[in-house]
Amino acid sequence: MIEIICHHLAADLPAGGNGIVPVLMYGKRPPAYGSTSIGGPVLSAVRRLGVPVHQRAFDLLTIAMAVTAADTFVDRARSDDGWTRQFQLRIPLIDPSPWLPVVPLLEKALHFLSGDLWRLDLLPGGPQRPIPQVRGRLTTLSGHDCVSLFSGGLDSAIGAMDLLANQKMPLLISHSYRGDAERQHLVGAHLPVTLSRFSAVANPVSMLGESNDVQMRTRSFNFIAYGTLVAATMAEQGISRSPVDLYVPENGLIALNPPLTFRRIGSLSTRTTHPHFLGLIQQILDATAIPVHISNPYALKTKGEMLAGCTDQATLNLVAKHTVSCGKWKRTNMQCGKCVPCLIRRASFFSAGMPDDTQYAPNGSDLSAVMASDAKDDLMAMILAARRLPAIDITRWIPSAGPLPVERAERDALLDVASRGMAEVKAYLDSHSLLA
Repeated sequence: MIEIICHHLAADLPAGGNGIVPVLMYGKRPPAYGSTSIGGPVLSAVRRLGVPVHQRAFDLLTIAMAVTAADTFVDRARSDDGWTRQFQLRIPLIDPSPWLPVVPLLEKALHFLSGDLWRLDLLPGGPQRPIPQVRGRLTTLSGHDCVSLFSGGLDSAIGAMDLLANQKMPLLISHSYRGDAERQHLVGAHLPVTLSRFSAVANPVSMLGESNDVQMRTRSFNFIAYGTLVAATMAEQGISRSPVDLYVPENGLIALNPPLTFRRIGSLSTRTTHPHFLGLIQQILDATAIPVHISNPYALKTKGEMLAGCTDQATLNLVAKHTVSCGKWKRTNMQCGKCVPCLIRRASFFSAGMPDDTQYAPNGSDLSAVMASDAKDDLMAMILAARRLPAIDITRWIPSAGPLPVERAERDALLDVASRGMAEVKAYLDSHSLLA
């Protein structure tokens, strides 16, 4: 069991070592060797909202920062099986009392998301809501009626376009990681209406003298906490009707993310927008009376269907090539073209009958050449999964990534979108003569 002890006052942090990781919450840098910090830039972004933020939503943000710290600063290699870590987090909040009844739900959601075992101790004496900034560059809340996660990816761009076309005014929520912020600004600048954007980066900094984990399975919890803070504040300030909608735009196949091979059930299958995870988070928000409603408007659409059905095709044609689907693109500033998200992206353009003007890396653009290389794992997994269609029993395959609704119609709809999404991939691979 690794203890993650968090506090916003450096003097109240213990010394690190012997299984203890001290975390300075909302700190710009670790106070001493053997300690860590997280969230300094986030506090600045919260101040720029210019109004007092919703208290319970701010406590949720504090929990999310602590979870991100644990996920980042403890390498999975330290665990007995090389994957499952055991955490005990001590997190001071403004008021822990509304959160104590939902601790089991929080631990369940985090276990599903990361595969780790979590124990949360929520304590009083936490960081207070920041004093709002009144001058300088502020994030305008007025004029918006919902919030939408905006990563710079193709799905989130379509999400923003469709909301605007349907007379909604979303405030965009972004992780401003290095490189991502430029893409987000580029895509956002092409939207037909200027929208405000809450953009922050957790900025975890370690002086532990050891490597960090790079999987970052819990980043979507952090992302949703950003959106929840802004949405709940809009509700509390009377800017939008309560509850405020928080949209998480993600195509149904990626959201379900069924394992392409048996070994991908664990380490290679993420659950960041799985409907089971989003449902658990909604239960937590409802139980703590945070006035936010989470939904994925594309849970029952494939990526190809999202492209073909986008209500602003003119803007889509301008921005699609600038969006990013690849998780490895920062290494070369170019999308690899051969990872699972890239392959689903390429298949979606093919399915929608749209030209794919994305610039893919030279060693990934030619899939036949990829098959002849040593870097074909993802492509081979996709081919094997596509070959099993339609013989595979999807009623067992899809739920292996996570529980589906008990209600028959909802369950069947999710099974069907996964089947259609894989059919898009199969048709694309077959067009390249890769299924023979």
